[in-house]
Amino acid sequence: MKKILKDVNADKVHALYDAAPYPDVLEGKMRRGTPMLAHWINASVAPDGPALHPQANILSAGCGSGAEVFLLARQFPQAKVTGLDFSEASILRARQQAAAEQITNVRFDVADLTSEGWQEKYEAFDFISCHGVADFVSDAAAFMQNLSSCLAPEGVLCMTVNSPDHPGERIRNAFGSLGIDAADFEDTARQRKLLQMMVGLMGSSVGIEGLAEAPKGYLDVDIFPPIAHHNSIETWCKKAEDCGLWFCGSMDAPVGLTEINDKQLPLLYPLDKAELSVWMAKLRRQPGMQLLFSRRQPTGPRFDKPEEILAWRPLLSSSVGQLPEMTVDPQQHRPMTLRFEALPDFIIYSTAYDLEVLRCCDGNLSVQEIREAIPAEGDWESLLACLFRAYHFGVLTGA
Repeated sequence: MKKILKDVNADKVHALYDAAPYPDVLEGKMRRGTPMLAHWINASVAPDGPALHPQANILSAGCGSGAEVFLLARQFPQAKVTGLDFSEASILRARQQAAAEQITNVRFDVADLTSEGWQEKYEAFDFISCHGVADFVSDAAAFMQNLSSCLAPEGVLCMTVNSPDHPGERIRNAFGSLGIDAADFEDTARQRKLLQMMVGLMGSSVGIEGLAEAPKGYLDVDIFPPIAHHNSIETWCKKAEDCGLWFCGSMDAPVGLTEINDKQLPLLYPLDKAELSVWMAKLRRQPGMQLLFSRRQPTGPRFDKPEEILAWRPLLSSSVGQLPEMTVDPQQHRPMTLRFEALPDFIIYSTAYDLEVLRCCDGNLSVQEIREAIPAEGDWESLLACLFRAYHFGVLTGA
């Protein structure tokens, strides 16, 4: 019976996405979220080498009508970018756009990512992006296993999933409590009034612009689909572990760190990058999570062990640009502004001495050697906080 229900629900999902191709149906409905940052992704799995590089073999798993594929193809014009989706209508639309725009480094195929055998058609992927798909598949475990099996040994899987705090989860539960089957949204006048009332009660936490007045096609695929997992971060990490993947981090960690001052930071030093990401995600309770997984166990410095930090040979990311030399009082606080496309500026306020240490991080010198070479004294606790932030922002890499 469970197998029959699973197949029926999967067929319903297929029909919904054929009728309302993704992400076209989301246009104008979602707040601008955290984009995929190549520098942060590559830094989070260092020192295994970049997964997103100019010649990478990239997969967009569940590509819909191809928006993400085209974004990646333009960002990495020498890469091979494959888009897979179960919706024939979406793939047809993507192929037509690729031909119209003469984008030649892309390939689109129809595939059910929960089934067996489709991976055999492709070389192992250096990078797999899976945005807003894993929540709506009939067999999440098989889905994860299939993605893991086609990932290169040093490859990275980047998944964006809905959390248990997604508005869809709260609305579906609220509908169910009133005796209405949320998986069969009929959009009657009564149901629409209920939705508007619930959105009003949720206030700013709803996270989706215009949800109460959104068209039925959008509501069907994002709020009231027949399948909606909305799993916790721990659940996704366990599913990944079961298919041989290591959790490397979440964007919740660096974003959350912007709200913490330097005096509070030492409380978090015992946590590695993965542990900090889980801790932040559980506290911040955002509607969605961007999670990184790798075939290799991540490594990194332990900030609760000063001897490891002093021996660490960090490399400053090119995303920062050239930092100025220390020409002012070493203890004077100066801002370091990190600018990334589609994100608010990240600003690290540290002393001139701390920024001088960052400027000297070329991957060859240890933190201790850099400190010995700088003709000034700096405060160790201040420097440690600066290095911690830079490491979690993806500004510093290295084992």
